[in-house]
Amino acid sequence: MKSNRRTFISGLGAAIALAPGFTLRANTAGNPALGRVNPKFLPDAKTVHAWHAAKDSQGGPTIAGSPSWHNYLELLEKELRACGVVDIFHNPIPYTRWHTSEFPDDSNWSLHVDGKKIRVASYGANSGQTPADGVTGELVVYKHGMPAEALRGKIAIVVKSRAESNARPTDDYEFLSDPGTFKNPLIPRSEEAAVSPFPIMGLGAAQKPLIEAGAAGALIVMPLSFDAISGIYTFGVPALHQMPSLYLDQETGNEMIAAAGKQATLRLIAQTEQAEPYQFFGYLPGRDYKTERDQQILLITHTDGPSISQENGGLGILSMVKYFSHIPQSERPRSLMIFYDCRHYMPGAERAFAAQDYAASHPDVYKRVIAAMGIEHLGQIQVSEDGGHYHHTKLVEMSSVWITDNQNLVDLAIKAVKDNHLKRVQVQCPGRKGIHGGEQGPWYGLGGIARRIGVSGASTMGSMCAYWSSKARLDYLDVPHFINQIATMSQICGDLMTAEVDSIKTAQAKRA
Repeated sequence: MKSNRRTFISGLGAAIALAPGFTLRANTAGNPALGRVNPKFLPDAKTVHAWHAAKDSQGGPTIAGSPSWHNYLELLEKELRACGVVDIFHNPIPYTRWHTSEFPDDSNWSLHVDGKKIRVASYGANSGQTPADGVTGELVVYKHGMPAEALRGKIAIVVKSRAESNARPTDDYEFLSDPGTFKNPLIPRSEEAAVSPFPIMGLGAAQKPLIEAGAAGALIVMPLSFDAISGIYTFGVPALHQMPSLYLDQETGNEMIAAAGKQATLRLIAQTEQAEPYQFFGYLPGRDYKTERDQQILLITHTDGPSISQENGGLGILSMVKYFSHIPQSERPRSLMIFYDCRHYMPGAERAFAAQDYAASHPDVYKRVIAAMGIEHLGQIQVSEDGGHYHHTKLVEMSSVWITDNQNLVDLAIKAVKDNHLKRVQVQCPGRKGIHGGEQGPWYGLGGIARRIGVSGASTMGSMCAYWSSKARLDYLDVPHFINQIATMSQICGDLMTAEVDSIKTAQAKRA
């Protein structure tokens, strides 16, 4: 009887440890690939690598509206159409794009003190520009509240510290795979946070006082090594402003602090142009598509960023769509709605272009969505800094799978992680206490849209330690890890396709 029961459940496409009250949709034929991943339906390693190589073929950041970005979106659209995605449309969002030369090409940005060229790690994004010969002024260490006359015409040294991040004292979870690979499995994110520039990039609170005081420029000193911050692109992305800024590593920054009072020349040559990126929408039809019975699962990510994996969620969603395209439309209980957003790295990010968001003028766009999934930052390799040596390790970078507060969803997320042998991942359910009694942190990334529109949701992303930098290219990609992450999220998506809506609702969810 046990054997027959297992066969019966597998045939229903529900090969998961069903929690009490978790039921399948009525009249669901139950393709087995919806409840347990069929590896043959996933893209193979050669295909995944080729997609990333094509995405990266233009070199440099895939910033919205850039040639690299358009190349990427054309690739995604072509592949999605081949998978059967229909009703594709674009929502243009024009804006002024700022850009300069990219690491290691520092021909358009430099710093000199006493005639000596100083090592510079990167530029401050959207920070205006200097004349061709740069600006010259006295080096001064910036302190909050200092008088404007002490800054006027000067080059301010803005020293960043971890204390600014206001990090939560705990980052608890529902489940942690491979706990033995973490120095502190109670707070696993802390290990990689030590070598990450997030969330202390940019001028922060110093920006407005420096501009108002008429400072000539700024040097942002990060508490990290040159290798850790070289090529970083500022996030959260500031709006366009005029305070030419450069990034320095801690060692070089200390040298500049010691040189305070000396004359320095800061040079940042940049260009602006009108760009027209767009939000991308499309649908992989389910069996009820274009009928009143149609229900949809939203797959969302952003398409802009500086590195190989900051914005490769588009390839992740493509991989998921490719997976479900192997299941006949008549056996797909729900449709997939694909939403690629372009605003993440635009000046001021999504909030600055909220009025141009397609949903702002089309409030019914999500009316058939019963669940949402955010897919970002895939296939990342852990970096470490031992004895001043910054390097890849043999481990994958820690990632998270977030899930809305519903025990059925938590159970299926943990099962998907285990079934697909996903390494170094924590399953988190923000809004309730974790297994150690601590807070489980916020939703990061675009996956938080589930809470905003009041539906069930799941999302995933890596920690992004080395991946804020434009130097993190193809050699920073772990293809097998990418595929495991997609397998995990495809299993969760399959479960969302078959679940009764009431069984996955969050009690406090309210549609915005």
